[in-house]
Amino acid sequence: MRFKKCFAVFSIMMIMCLSVLPSFASAEEIANENLMSGLPIVEGGSLSYYQATDGDEKTSMTIRASREYIVKLKKPLKGDSTYTLKGKFNRGFVTDLNLPKRDIFYYKLYSGNSQLEVKNIPLSTRNGSFVFKTGAYPKSIDTIGIAVSDLALELSLIDLYLYEGDISLMRDDVSDLNAIEGINDVSFSWKNPVSSDFTGVKIFRDNTLVADVGKEVESYKVKDLEGNKNYNFKFVAMYGKDMSNGVQKGVKTLVDPKTIPPGPVYSLTAEPTDKTVKLKWKKPKDDDLAGFKILQNGKQVAEIGLEEEFTVKNLQPLTDYTFGVISVDRDKNDSPPVSLSVKTLEENDEEPPHVPSNVFAKPSNGALIASWDKVSDKDLAGYNLYVDGKKINSNLITSTNFVIKNLENSKKYKIQVQAVDRSGNASELSLAAFGTPDVNTIPVIESNYGVKDVSDGVGTMFSQIWPALAFSVGIVLAFYVIYKLKHTILP
Repeated sequence: MRFKKCFAVFSIMMIMCLSVLPSFASAEEIANENLMSGLPIVEGGSLSYYQATDGDEKTSMTIRASREYIVKLKKPLKGDSTYTLKGKFNRGFVTDLNLPKRDIFYYKLYSGNSQLEVKNIPLSTRNGSFVFKTGAYPKSIDTIGIAVSDLALELSLIDLYLYEGDISLMRDDVSDLNAIEGINDVSFSWKNPVSSDFTGVKIFRDNTLVADVGKEVESYKVKDLEGNKNYNFKFVAMYGKDMSNGVQKGVKTLVDPKTIPPGPVYSLTAEPTDKTVKLKWKKPKDDDLAGFKILQNGKQVAEIGLEEEFTVKNLQPLTDYTFGVISVDRDKNDSPPVSLSVKTLEENDEEPPHVPSNVFAKPSNGALIASWDKVSDKDLAGYNLYVDGKKINSNLITSTNFVIKNLENSKKYKIQVQAVDRSGNASELSLAAFGTPDVNTIPVIESNYGVKDVSDGVGTMFSQIWPALAFSVGIVLAFYVIYKLKHTILP
């Protein structure tokens, strides 16, 4: 019975221990976070510096004597927890009291404007650290300060760290970290620390472990990345279970050439008719250009090869359209569309007018007077007149008669008329009418006077005789009125 009880207790303890193991493993795989990272270090309440919180060992800020530097944390530190405050400097501290000057360096802890602690760091090392417990203070800590009251030599702060936990021993990081970006990978190289207890390097991508390499390895390629994307890597030097603060490296993978779209077309023009629009353009100078997509009001209506023109058909007359052309390469990448707006023309009438009828040729001396019935088409533009199969008018005839001059008397001529509409459609030639000029008929009199000229002449003549005519009629009318009055009204 005692054995069973002991076995049961042992089993429960084993289960509890195993359940805790994953948390230890995951904690080891995620780099410790510097709570100072990216925060401004403010000097004298106005000047802000980021060189000591950017994670770059190549940058630093100068520390001046009798000045205080303040860092406002993102949020107060946890209560009843242990934290380590560290600074990495360009030289060790001078603490020899026999020298004319020595370094007197302080860390300060604040809650708002209330100073909670001033800690002098008298270490002759490049790494000054201060381990404290928040439970020892009556208020929550939300601000960190650093200051020096005296300096033996110029002092530069390379990095300032604040970690949760007791990590008082500063370990050397890898150095000379370089990266060569590819499309889907990044190749890193670095120099390992020379410490004898150095055991290897852990590589993190966005705080997730991607590799754990031995102490002899000084290069590594991270694969399976996305092209044209930013990544943040961190390299942490390992010393058994201890670790360095880590060196961060931001990279951006290259753009995959297969995803680069071709250039857009240029010099796009349109030639509209009533039912079609012919698009013309110049193609870009891309080596892998495959063809073009044609858009009509935002929708694709065709995809063609490397031709530099395309006719869109089956359109409506007098309608506004927006057309676009997109370049396409062999990897199916599309360029931005190049667009233009165009309005189709008025509907093109392809139906010819009626054929003129009742064509007649009246003879005259050296001429023929042709006449015909008016064609009833609403879009009629005029007529052409043919003599013996040849058109004789240069402009359309707008009346239904025409004098054909300079003909030979006693010669028979064939006369035909053709109707033409405003769209340029022409009818068939009319039935032929025949006429023969006759010397014995009244010749056609040449005159430059038209109907308007005759009207103007008559009006002018009438205006000249009107006063005399009015006077003559007025006298007769007056005697007539007197006569009527005498016989009708007077006794």
